[in-house]
Amino acid sequence: MDASELSEVSNLLSYLLVIVALFISAASTLKLMVRLYRVQASLLTLIVVLTALEPGRTRLALAFVAVLPMMLAVLVPTLLARASLGARRSAAVASRRDLARRIASQRGAVARVELTWLQNGGSRLAGGVSVTVDIVLIAAAFLVAYRLVYGPGGTLGALDASVAPSLAVTMALVLQGLFTMTNKLDIIGQVIGLLVIEHGLFLAAVRIAPPPLTYLFVWSLFFYVLVSLTILLWILPELHRASGSITVAENSVLKG
Repeated sequence: MDASELSEVSNLLSYLLVIVALFISAASTLKLMVRLYRVQASLLTLIVVLTALEPGRTRLALAFVAVLPMMLAVLVPTLLARASLGARRSAAVASRRDLARRIASQRGAVARVELTWLQNGGSRLAGGVSVTVDIVLIAAAFLVAYRLVYGPGGTLGALDASVAPSLAVTMALVLQGLFTMTNKLDIIGQVIGLLVIEHGLFLAAVRIAPPPLTYLFVWSLFFYVLVSLTILLWILPELHRASGSITVAENSVLKG
């Protein structure tokens, strides 16, 4: 494929990111949200790889960027499961030398977290209202993005018009992620909203940022991912251990 065809395929795949984010926001269980997040992360990885093949791109930097969403697609479900279970230490887990007991404990943990994920994931707004708000946010993002690029006196009029679809998708993902964070009733759902925002920033760094600034954005994303992993590895498990719940209401009250 030539450069224009690669760009068109990347743009089409980026639209799928918005559609998947819509389903994430509308999902009624955490189990479905986690699965959809993995699909979105995989799509983003493919977009980064295709972008790296376009002429004039900083391939080494983009190859490193591609590793980040792929890594999150693999690790995030496990980290979310750990946070959902509160990382409680049982006798089987504490016994590091007993491999058989550790495997049995991990299998039991997976079963427990799936049940937890099926029981959580609710939204503050009704399903139809949530979808409507999400669609309005998507429409607003596309209107503003295309206005900025193509509109008379647009502040981004100097940019190549080819970035308009990516800019629109980036803005849509950021708004959808923010809406998911505010609409979900549990901490895990809100973290997935944060990760959706992260995908929007990934897309901006890959498809919109000028090639000379690619390395700067790569390092910025790297530290952003570190912050997200810190939340998943330490903060959320401690919150769950203290409150015994992953709902926002239970964790909004300080307990001695």
